[in-house]
Amino acid sequence: MADSNTGIYASFSLEPVEQTFLTEKEGRPIFADKEFVRIFIAGDKHTEVYREVTENDKLRFSDAYKRFKDGAAAREQLVGTPLAQWPYLKPSQIKELEAINIYTVEQLAALSDTAKQKLGMGANELVAAARGYLATAENSSAASAFAAENERLKEEVARLNDQMKQMASRFEALENERQGGGKGRGREAA
Repeated sequence: MADSNTGIYASFSLEPVEQTFLTEKEGRPIFADKEFVRIFIAGDKHTEVYREVTENDKLRFSDAYKRFKDGAAAREQLVGTPLAQWPYLKPSQIKELEAINIYTVEQLAALSDTAKQKLGMGANELVAAARGYLATAENSSAASAFAAENERLKEEVARLNDQMKQMASRFEALENERQGGGKGRGREAA
């Protein structure tokens, strides 16, 4: 399902909706909280759907919906590196990208050709830089994972070496005791 949603993102919110029938009946405003979804395409500020959540929305954007139910704000429902955390961009570029619904480096890297055209000059370079940043980060995380595993293995080897030394000293002590004790018994018997 993630493949069919490439470049399409959703954020969920809880909004008060006036209950017209109850408002008229009670003579005062009556509201009920309803879940709404905002579906947008990264790079396209003119295409946006805002409606009450359907079961299909809950399934299609299940990760974002789960984060919403766990209490995340709209921006926190997006997964990825926020543009502000990427040192490659200037503040003005960040504002321009956010104006067309691009909030993360991952969204920028996944831009369609149509969205790149809307972004204008330099879009290909920005997208390439975002992809390069993500690839470097992925390689860096793999290297970090290997380094952590290497450290863990070194500690394990050191622990096993200590254990072997302790076993060797115990074995030696038992051997000495057996040899020493055996000679002593042999003399007593004679």
